[in-house]
Amino acid sequence: MKPAFRPAPGATSKFLFPLLLAATLLAGCANSPPAATAATPWHAATATNEWNDYANDLIARNQVGQGGALRTLAYLNLAIHNALVQARAQQQDGDGAVAGASATVLAQLFQKDAAAVTGRLDREVKAVGGAQRARFQQGVEAGRAVGQQVLAQVAGDRAGAPWAGTVPTGDGKWASQVQPAAAPLAPAIGGARTFLLASGSEFRAPPPPAWGSREFQDQVRQVKTVSDSRTNQQVRVAQYWENLTGSFAAGAWNQVARQAMAQRNFDEARTARALATMHMAGWDGLVACHDSKYVYWVPRPVQADPSITQAIGLPNHPSYPSNHACISGAMGRVLDAQLGDSKGQYEAMGKQAGDSRLYAGIHYPMDMDAGNEIARKIASRAAQAGPAPDKPFMPLGK
Repeated sequence: MKPAFRPAPGATSKFLFPLLLAATLLAGCANSPPAATAATPWHAATATNEWNDYANDLIARNQVGQGGALRTLAYLNLAIHNALVQARAQQQDGDGAVAGASATVLAQLFQKDAAAVTGRLDREVKAVGGAQRARFQQGVEAGRAVGQQVLAQVAGDRAGAPWAGTVPTGDGKWASQVQPAAAPLAPAIGGARTFLLASGSEFRAPPPPAWGSREFQDQVRQVKTVSDSRTNQQVRVAQYWENLTGSFAAGAWNQVARQAMAQRNFDEARTARALATMHMAGWDGLVACHDSKYVYWVPRPVQADPSITQAIGLPNHPSYPSNHACISGAMGRVLDAQLGDSKGQYEAMGKQAGDSRLYAGIHYPMDMDAGNEIARKIASRAAQAGPAPDKPFMPLGK
């Protein structure tokens, strides 16, 4: 897995996460075992952290794509949050509840790995000391019940619904640029159930400039200018955010967020709630973006001007708005809000993700503008209606 973030040009060291290993190594050399701590600057030794790590491994191994990664981490962390809320209310073992909920959700989402997921949970149960094992097992059973409740939401979210529409034709309409031409990618996702929004259409982008208009041609010229003057650094930024392997953009954000929260000594419940909020916002960003994409069917820049060169591969779906701006823009803003002291650092990270698509020559500036506005609205909704510390959360979308 590549590093989670590279600073934008001119960024300072505030984007770097120091790993204070020396102190830990010294502590490990003491005669008596070091006392367990809730968190370190680089890692939190919690069930939430370990099951998120495992989910990232499953995502990478199964190559479920950007949408699948977003969906997995949203439902996983929703289940973890709800399990911890219940465990606290019923005085159950929180670690066991997290493990039971996580294993239940992941075994269903990755059915060919279900035996491995169950085996991991069984090993956790056996690893707990005998005096605590019965309580841990009770937590596992409670977590399994929460996991089943979340899986009922998974079953009805319409993420895999078939698309009954048709691809429009004519001037100013998107057409597949891959060879041979292929059906558009995920045209039905805009109708999937959202977590924080009423629907994917709630924050639909405004109509783009008309094909061939002066405003549209100005957008094309801006992409052409970047294409003709693209720097090596812009190429690297575009390549970094392409995210076609590993656990994709959702996994990169997951790792960045967990590291930032460990640095701040967040407890497990706060970490789980923040991760659930961030990942649900990311999923809603994807749904909202695809709703707009398949309303307007805006052609990619290379369709408007074939001389535009691209730094990365061209996604096989319409241009407007930018998925990266919607998704990473929402996740970055939500993470800033959850941390409280990051001074817009992660909003800037999300903006770089969007800008990378202009550097790549595959999006217009208006795509990022519309995506950033959708992201801003989703982050605002997350602050108003996201998970509460003491209540299970149910998706708000229909």
